[in-house]
Amino acid sequence: MHYNREMKNDNAVSNESIRRHVLLCLAANRTPGFHYPGHLLGCTWPRVGDSDLEETLPDTPYARNVDGRINLAAFGVLLDTALATASRLKTEPGTRQATVHLHAQFTGVPMRGELRAHAHMHGRTADVAIPQSLTSATFYAGSEPVCRASATFVILPPPPAMTIGPLPWQRQDIATVKVPKAGELDEGERAALRACNAALRHADGEHAFIEHFWGGLPVPNVNGARCTVKIGVHHSNRVGHVQGGLLVGLAAITARAAAPRHPQLSAIATWFISPGQGRALKIVSKRFHEGRSFAAVRTEIRNTDGTRVLEVVSHHAA
Repeated sequence: MHYNREMKNDNAVSNESIRRHVLLCLAANRTPGFHYPGHLLGCTWPRVGDSDLEETLPDTPYARNVDGRINLAAFGVLLDTALATASRLKTEPGTRQATVHLHAQFTGVPMRGELRAHAHMHGRTADVAIPQSLTSATFYAGSEPVCRASATFVILPPPPAMTIGPLPWQRQDIATVKVPKAGELDEGERAALRACNAALRHADGEHAFIEHFWGGLPVPNVNGARCTVKIGVHHSNRVGHVQGGLLVGLAAITARAAAPRHPQLSAIATWFISPGQGRALKIVSKRFHEGRSFAAVRTEIRNTDGTRVLEVVSHHAA
């Protein structure tokens, strides 16, 4: 009994620490410069060069699954932001970017501990109506590469009367932000806090906090899997749409659930069609090939109004 009381006390302290961090990130998110998923995960840039940079994703209780590995949605945020900030090395401060295409090849090395990205900017496409910037990155767990990726981005006009803010690595230090009280939160922030509290209540030995908080809990069916994600501030990028890397991560999680006999994600290719916005995302994954060694899955994300958001094809290994 004494041991059980200690375990409950430790869990309460951990839950309160996560709740405090969620509130702190809501306050930090009010200042332009970065997005809520990046604040939550504590992404940092230890080195920023002229054409390349390093970004890290710390190993924290709100980034891990119950098996100790970094959650795929959390990795998706690192994946997209590292590739996108490499592109920002050659854009004006305050510029709004949008991801066009992203491809990632996984090595099979487990994503455990702090993850580190080394990303490069390779220039822009020519002879097109809207030039696309070309970036690539390698991602490491310790000294081992876990993923190699590339992406393209375009510059879009910012929404009317919205300040995009400084570059992500120039944002306000979160350590200087004051934790807001519940009565100081706006409607969207209160909804995010409710999502946090619900995630803490439902987290167990099977599904971790971050899976409940971001809604990455797909339901398998005969031909694949489905997932419905209620959208909130805690999913949003700097202009209020679902953060691009989070979209990729949620698609990858649903695709994995669609190929249970092939649990290792081998590669994923994503095409961004329109912003994730509105009340919820509808994610549908269907297997279109299943062999002894490999499976292939097509995933589609739509908004609740039927607007297509993301098209994805992924490869899975047994």
